[in-house]
Amino acid sequence: MLRLYILTFLTLTSSVIAADSVRVDTTKRTPITVIADRWLTDATGAGMPTTSIDRTLLSRLAPQSLVTVLPLIPGVFVRDYGGLGGLKTFSIRGGSASQALVMIDETRLSSAQNGTVDIGMLPARFVDNIDVIRGGVSALYGANALTGAMDIRMRVPASNTLRAFASGGSFDEWRLGLGASASVGTVRIGADVESLGTKGSFPFTTDQFGETYSINRENGDAKSTFGTLRVEADEIGSFTFLGRTTDRGVPGAVLQGNITNARARLKDDDLMGLLKARVLSSSTSTVSLVGSARMLDQHYSDPDATITGPSGIDVRYHQRDASLGLVSKGTLQGLLYTSRLDASYADLRGDAIVTDSGSLVLRRSIGISSDWQWEGALGSPLDLRAALRVDGFSDMGWAVSPLLALKYTISEQLSFRASWSYNFRPPTFNELYFLNYGTRSLKPERSQSYNAGVVVRPWSWLVIDADAFAIFTKDLIVSVPVSPVITSAQNVGSARSMGMELLARGSWLDGRLIAQWSYTLQKVSDNTGRAGIDRTMIPYAVPELASILLQWDDAVWTGSLQWNYTGYRYAQPGEEFTSLLQPFALVSAQVGVHVSGRTTRADVRLQADNVFDVSYMVVRGYPMPGRVFRLSTSLVINP
Repeated sequence: MLRLYILTFLTLTSSVIAADSVRVDTTKRTPITVIADRWLTDATGAGMPTTSIDRTLLSRLAPQSLVTVLPLIPGVFVRDYGGLGGLKTFSIRGGSASQALVMIDETRLSSAQNGTVDIGMLPARFVDNIDVIRGGVSALYGANALTGAMDIRMRVPASNTLRAFASGGSFDEWRLGLGASASVGTVRIGADVESLGTKGSFPFTTDQFGETYSINRENGDAKSTFGTLRVEADEIGSFTFLGRTTDRGVPGAVLQGNITNARARLKDDDLMGLLKARVLSSSTSTVSLVGSARMLDQHYSDPDATITGPSGIDVRYHQRDASLGLVSKGTLQGLLYTSRLDASYADLRGDAIVTDSGSLVLRRSIGISSDWQWEGALGSPLDLRAALRVDGFSDMGWAVSPLLALKYTISEQLSFRASWSYNFRPPTFNELYFLNYGTRSLKPERSQSYNAGVVVRPWSWLVIDADAFAIFTKDLIVSVPVSPVITSAQNVGSARSMGMELLARGSWLDGRLIAQWSYTLQKVSDNTGRAGIDRTMIPYAVPELASILLQWDDAVWTGSLQWNYTGYRYAQPGEEFTSLLQPFALVSAQVGVHVSGRTTRADVRLQADNVFDVSYMVVRGYPMPGRVFRLSTSLVINP
């Protein structure tokens, strides 16, 4: 209740402060940021299809987390383990979360430990653009990009600003933020701190041996604090520091006669630094030094997991990652080229990591890549692209990853593209060394990715993007039961993903009204040859995904309506009916008002998630919250 009073006070205060500074007619509308050009532009070029969500759209939608905007992208499926504090991963084109690379400013976040990133805990401040590439791009970014990659690009605004943010919502959810940015000559500096929390208790229904019960989800509480510091200059480079500390419950699956992990907890401290510095520059080329360093400490405990002993589980993990590289970009006889030399180091020390040398495992790697783009080849409307990367791993040997792509532009209204790539993913530390699960003889996954697409712009206000794809993966790594209580990571054979994606975007009234529709139809099958499993759907590969977005924004009012559909899927291999998860559709809506003065801008928004209170599960056994209301306010001052 106290947080609600505070939030209401901040909402009223920010509106009063902004309105008090207005000395003009409030009915006079100030210019808005026009989104039409970037919204309706296909920036893919010769390569795998890329969908972008830029800063203007993010500002209009004001998402609490990147999780809410990713379902707008065709082919993307967000696996949500329930509520604000639950783990959230994403996959592309029916692949696993470890087959989709996550990066910030082209620096990889996907860890060697488990290959995934909790995207619910990614920073949302200073995000300039989110690019999601659909299709294998190991030739450009190295390991883990079998099905695609997401790159979050950051940029500090050039204006001097102070920012305050507060929101509160259902199930005791709250979020507070403070930030500032400043320009000193050509250098821009930005800092931001944000905290969030929830008690994580919400009602849900469960079927227990034929009887339906209504109970509350417990142990879903979470508290997290993010910190971001970024210093950048266009002609010099940038340095970014990201820090996060989190303490949350880890509620397990709701099973027949049991709710697992009722007291399990996870604490982690994550620190990361990113560096990009230009070291040489000429009229035709630049050479930049890039680097990153990361330390992640995790502590997981579950006093009820007595299968390992009477005291339960109490384990700690310490992960370190570091990388250093040189990137050369330029033009050579009409060709655009990018060459990279990368070296990286990763290690993991954990109580449940078992090796011949104790509880420490490490991986060193080196990568050399070259990417060549020829726009208007031989004076024709044909763009060509060829890339090749060679990676060497201390524990996995060598991998070669090529990419070939083309784009043929008939007119401003019509263009075609096609591409092929060969990609790889080395086994993670967990898949190799985790107690009672890891298998040290695992081989890397390899895949071939094919794509053919067309971009049509029949009118100035509409663009349609369509793609057909196929991904063939061999030495697929899956969890195979070896006893009633133990599963093991094994290479089981191959998988095939085939499908189509459609994306349509429209813009009207000088960009005040925008709309988007996306649709994905795919078949992801297990081709391992195992009896009862061969030719069946891969677990959690969704055959049908769709989304619709309507959004209005002018100088005063903002509002949006979003509809997301997730088709049926299976939680276990073999397509057994008992593991079938039902399809669901969710509707979210928000309405807000902008109050602007000479130096102040306040935004107040009311948001509703799951408007029709649908009872659903994204992952089997992990119930999701029902209808959620959220009130938020932000205040930006330009002194």
